[in-house]
Amino acid sequence: MRFENKVVVITGASSGVGRSASIMAAKEGAKVYSIARRKEKLESLAEEVKALNCKGKVIPVVGDVSKQEDVDRLFEKVKNENEKLDVLISNAGVMDKFEPITHCEEETFDRLFNINVKGCFRLFKGAIPLMKDGGAIVATTSIAGIRGGKAGVAYTVSKSAIHGLIRNTAAMYANDKIRCNGVAPGGIQTEILENLNDVDEKGMEVVMRGPKLDKMVASAEEIASNLLFLASDQASNITGQILVSDGGLTTM
Repeated sequence: MRFENKVVVITGASSGVGRSASIMAAKEGAKVYSIARRKEKLESLAEEVKALNCKGKVIPVVGDVSKQEDVDRLFEKVKNENEKLDVLISNAGVMDKFEPITHCEEETFDRLFNINVKGCFRLFKGAIPLMKDGGAIVATTSIAGIRGGKAGVAYTVSKSAIHGLIRNTAAMYANDKIRCNGVAPGGIQTEILENLNDVDEKGMEVVMRGPKLDKMVASAEEIASNLLFLASDQASNITGQILVSDGGLTTM
């Protein structure tokens, strides 16, 4: 029970990796504040956890990480009910349509930066004051932040920026016993991938260059397991790192 009696916040929890991480953490005894925009999906998640007789529980919080007032409300609730936070998993994010810079509208760039980067910024900033006895922050990033040709310009820049945010936070708060890491997946079988359409042809042609491996796409559960490992005491000496979880794609 790695998370018994731990207070955990997980964003993007209504589906995919966030949902899987919420269930896994609750099974291991965590009190999980699962935040996303879709109320019905969150309520279904909480009911599923209850039906599984998990040691912990899920507390649904409807909110949008692109809105400061929603993030403030989340951490105020955590503070009022616990006076502490042990783990933040910053997982919420959106994808672009693989547009290169000459095809990308500034509106698209701003939207991805506000959700992906400023969302993490708001969450990290709100979580740290509640980690009075130390804690762990883990963000879902992407191999797009490592390799230049694995997404469109907006998504690539957003994930590269998150890597900088992770490393700076790890350095600044190491003596406060707060660890900060990221998991960089390749493709993940989630709603984001399933609902992707109208992609940019030039961008997609570049993204699909290179080796084709037998396992090109991870399951949501695989990435959730990576996030929870870094959030647990099993990773107590790991901070400021980006764990690549892409089936070997970036080694080719």
